Amino acid sequence: MRRSFSQLHNVHIRSWDDQDIEGYTDLLGDPETMKFISAGTTRGREAAANEISIFTKELTEQNWSRWAVSLGLEGPFIGYAGFAKKDYGVNFGNRFLKKYWGTPYPFIAIHLALEYGFQYLGFEQIYTLTNINHYRALEMNRAFLHMPEVAGEVIDTAYGPHLKIDLTRERFQEITPANLERITRFSRRMKKPEHAKSA
Repeated sequence: MRRSFSQLHNVHIRSWDDQDIEGYTDLLGDPETMKFISAGTTRGREAAANEISIFTKELTEQNWSRWAVSLGLEGPFIGYAGFAKKDYGVNFGNRFLKKYWGTPYPFIAIHLALEYGFQYLGFEQIYTLTNINHYRALEMNRAFLHMPEVAGEVIDTAYGPHLKIDLTRERFQEITPANLERITRFSRRMKKPEHAKSA
């Protein structure tokens, strides 16, 4: 049975199950989605199933990992958001199927995952690590963190230079009211009837 860890406007961060394998395989197999992830190579169904198994084990053992994201608890996989233990501490990451890029759902899921990490798991600080050429992800970071321009420490990795951005609990609390206002505006647009849009 799926477990919802948190939800807002019917966007859920939740546990994984076998039904998510196909969607996650689609994500890992999309060259555009994977272009700036690690070596930029695609992966197949076996890799998707193995990673889901790891995420599920971590959720059972420590109550956090990368969470599956869906619209409605029983809805299909649209992406993931969550945490992993990495070289510089607790890393935050997210990826979404290409059809959901530019929609409000990734923004909402990112907020839910970070809120869970800071408020319920007690994280004091997390970080993101983004390829300096991954402009779409850098712009999402800038918008979510309310930066005039995206900034952080550039780190040379095995996969090229990446921008490391640290986020503290205090800073998350500072930006939360503005982000919730933005999410509320998103939700009004999502609920607006079709005839009202063209009126």
